[in-house]
Order: sequence, then C-alpha cells, then structure tokens
Amino acid sequence: MKSRSVRTIVFTALFMIISGLYSVIYSQSGAAEVKLTYNYPAGTGVNYMVSTVMAQVMDIQGQTMQNDVNSAFGFSVRGAGNQDANLKLEIVVDTLGQTTMSPMGGSGGAVSDVKGKSCFVVVSPDGKMIDLTGAEEFKYVVDGTGESNLGQALADFFPRLPDKPVKAGDTWTVQDSVMSKSPSSSMKIVFKSEYRLESIENTDGVEIAKISINNEGKIAQSISAQGMDLYLSGPFTSTSDFTFAVKEGYFQQQTTNMKMTGDLEIPSMSMVMPITLDMKTVAEKK
Repeated sequence: MKSRSVRTIVFTALFMIISGLYSVIYSQSGAAEVKLTYNYPAGTGVNYMVSTVMAQVMDIQGQTMQNDVNSAFGFSVRGAGNQDANLKLEIVVDTLGQTTMSPMGGSGGAVSDVKGKSCFVVVSPDGKMIDLTGAEEFKYVVDGTGESNLGQALADFFPRLPDKPVKAGDTWTVQDSVMSKSPSSSMKIVFKSEYRLESIENTDGVEIAKISINNEGKIAQSISAQGMDLYLSGPFTSTSDFTFAVKEGYFQQQTTNMKMTGDLEIPSMSMVMPITLDMKTVAEKK
C-alpha cells in the first residue's frame, strides 16, 4: 500500500509537471493568439454615439482668436451582406449636430430631418473604407457651416485591424490615406499608425481586445465659405485607445486625442495664419 501510494504521488506530480510544460509550450506556439475581423450582424444594429470637442486657435496678425466646436453623431451599423470579399454595411442615422462658439458669437445646432435615414458603405474585414459613395450622397446642412455629408464623418471611423492573428504585446503598422469631400470642402489625410494589442480580457462574458494606437501624419483641407477659398494644412499627432469584441466582430469604444499645428491660408486676402487644433473624440457603443 505504501509503495502504491508513493507511486501514485510521483505519477500525479509528473502529470502536473508535464501538463504545466504542455500549457507553456502550447501558449508559446500561439494558443493565445486571436484573429480580429469586422463582422457586423444583420438585423439589429450596433448603436454608436460619437462626440467631438475641438478648439481652433488662430494667430491673426498678432491677435489670438479661438473657436470651440462641439459635434455629436449618433447612428447604428448593421450588416447588409458581402460585396466581393468586403462587408456592405447599412448606416442608420439617429442624431446629428454641431455647434461653434467664437468671439463673434455662436452658430450651428441639431440637424433636422435626418433621424431614421440611412446609407450604405463598403468596408474591408480589417476596417479599411472601400466605398464611401453612399455616405457622400447623404447630404445635410449645419447652420453657419454650409453643406456637408456623412462621408466626412465615416471616412476613418473604423479602427484598422491586423491582417494576421495576434497576441498580447504584438504590434502592427498601417500606412494609408483617407479622402473625403463635400460641395464646400475636401480633405485628405495621410497617416502612419502604430498599433499594439495591450491585452485580451473577459468583460461581462465578452472577450475584449484592448488596443492602443500612436498616429502621425498630415492633413490638407480646402474650404469654400462665404465666397472665400481657404486652405488648411499641417502635420498632426494623435493617440487612441479602443476595445474590440473579438467574437462579435465590432469595436465597442474608442477615445482619440489629436493635435495639429499648421497654417490657414486665405489667398484672396494674401493671408497665412498659424493655426492649432486640439481635438478629443469619443466613440461609444450604446
């Protein structure tokens, strides 16, 4: 009995050691890796609210002028099938508005008659916007700023995902450009983004990937306002954190802080003014 007990103890100890080694080897071989890909469900949409606070500070011949811009965009995203190897998504608007406060007063407000209206966009499984045509055809007017469209709000809405499975600590780089246009403005953003998967956690039964981003790039924008042409350009940097529901296939929250230091040119007045933009954007699943 004694020798059998000893053998049992030894066997159990060896089994635990072997199991531990197997777990380590299995983990190192990629068991902790996940494949991140967008896959919005059809039917019930995923609801988001995007809130942006921006301070524009201009130096006008030695005098400083600040404009504060607040905007809100509430909408839902739902799958509408595939287009080739990409996702066709329906965007249904709920809330849309923007206000601007300047030394000369305030303007803007909520955009009426948009609740329930929709458009379609095409996005790759890793979040690259493939076709914005439907969003650019969704036009609206904000008091004091002229005509705009949803293409400008959605052009870089989806954080980019890696093209291969990743585990905590892995990084990936995205270099790309984004363009958007409306009757009163056009904008091109050229950027380089460094992504890092910080951790994979279980939150309320949902497997969540937590990801950080460091961005740098350049913005070039042309604007037609009150009969004048304006050109804004300059480099920017930003940092972001976002969470992605791994099995569900969509991001849940993203916070971005961005700063741009550039120039605002008004050719008709032969003026070039230094300008600084500080912006914080929070996009949250509701």
